[in-house]
Amino acid sequence: MKYNKDKINIFKLVVFLFIISAISIFHGNNVEAAETTTKRFNGQNRYETAAKVCEEGWSEESDWAIVVNGDNFVDALSVAPLAKKQNAPILLTNSKVLNVYTSMQLNRLKVKNVYVIGGKGVISQNVEDGIKAKGIKVTRLGGKDRYDTALQIAKKLGRPKQIAVINSTSFYDGVSIAPIAALKEMAIIPVGKNDMPNSIEKFLRSNRRAEQIYVIGGQDQISNKVFNKIPNAIRVGSGDVYKRNIDIINAFQNELDFGNVYVASSRDFADALSASALACKSASPIVLAGSNLSNTTKNFMKSKIINNVSILGGNASVSYNTEQILKYLPLKVADTENIRKEIWQNESFTPPPTIVVTASNGNMEEVSVTWNLIRVDTTKPGIYTFTGKINGYNRDVDLILVVKPLPVKIEDINENARSRERFVLPEKVKAEMSDGTTSWLPVIWDYGTKQSNKSGVYVFYGTVEKYDKKVKLTLTVTGHNTTP
Repeated sequence: MKYNKDKINIFKLVVFLFIISAISIFHGNNVEAAETTTKRFNGQNRYETAAKVCEEGWSEESDWAIVVNGDNFVDALSVAPLAKKQNAPILLTNSKVLNVYTSMQLNRLKVKNVYVIGGKGVISQNVEDGIKAKGIKVTRLGGKDRYDTALQIAKKLGRPKQIAVINSTSFYDGVSIAPIAALKEMAIIPVGKNDMPNSIEKFLRSNRRAEQIYVIGGQDQISNKVFNKIPNAIRVGSGDVYKRNIDIINAFQNELDFGNVYVASSRDFADALSASALACKSASPIVLAGSNLSNTTKNFMKSKIINNVSILGGNASVSYNTEQILKYLPLKVADTENIRKEIWQNESFTPPPTIVVTASNGNMEEVSVTWNLIRVDTTKPGIYTFTGKINGYNRDVDLILVVKPLPVKIEDINENARSRERFVLPEKVKAEMSDGTTSWLPVIWDYGTKQSNKSGVYVFYGTVEKYDKKVKLTLTVTGHNTTP
């Protein structure tokens, strides 16, 4: 019997290695890139996991922290944008007693102010008193229900330019939109599937001039009955949990950085909720995973260049088998080209935070790049080289910056022509440059062509880029030459 078990385990290993090899072949062999790395935030429980997330994002002191109930998500789904505003970690606590891991983080960060989210039935007075005993000022944001609590949080944000509306009983959509809403400084507002409290409807009406109100989920999450009451609304996401998660990410992909992606369990809210404030710092999305990766999630991971996957929770949350698969799904950087930029002397220049590369599937993708220089002195003409590093790619990329000298002197031009001859003004003029050289520079004339029908003197003025005077051309037209 043991012999048969060993055979089965060996067979599973062979199948897994075959799948990994197939993925590698699919992505191509001529790729100078390392595999996607993974980092796991894993504590003995959700409270320690939240503490480790906090240590990653807030290594030094923090004036603010936000404390939420670690067993009840409904009051906490709206909190990520407030965490972004205050640059605060989101920490979890038990309802009756201040959790020891959270207590340690409050001490380490030397926190001065804490928002406690939820009423006293959600987080007790005993927890609040435990925080106050540390000399920390506590502000409780807790209403009579989850809707009132969300409105109290929203008021702390000021008038939002955009709003995300979520189903109040579905944490999936809430944690999917949370880091994005925080990044874009949206308010997150809960509603029921088929009803909306008057207080929420009034808030949304008062913000009808918001740039956009996003209704997160399809009709199974928020019915058309509710949707039609929301001004300036568009839907984002439909289908099952995983499709909605990816739909939400794709809807805002141009504002996200896929260099690092967080992966959290779809079976529990706590790890993703506490990580939403950290993910926002790097404009990273949170991807949801079940016991196995859905095809929708796999296809998404295969379509992006992802250098690092940050896994939230232990093996029971996101399995180690899933972690291994996640290393090989993303695209790699296959090739990139050096960049050349030209600017004028004295113009400011900052190297771009992203560049376009060729991915291992042949498509062009945008990736983040870290340069060895942030800025250069452009008061002197010359050529400067920036060296950039792309995470997960073994070759550097060069950015060649040419600082062009300015034109400092252009002589007036005198030309002669015969009447009835067609005279075309020159496309370029000779200029003395600030570095002592001469260059032929393009000029734009007030009039491009002169039909010289009459004798006389004609004056034209032209403009040369970066030259603070008009270029003058004097054309003298003499009588037509009738000599045979």
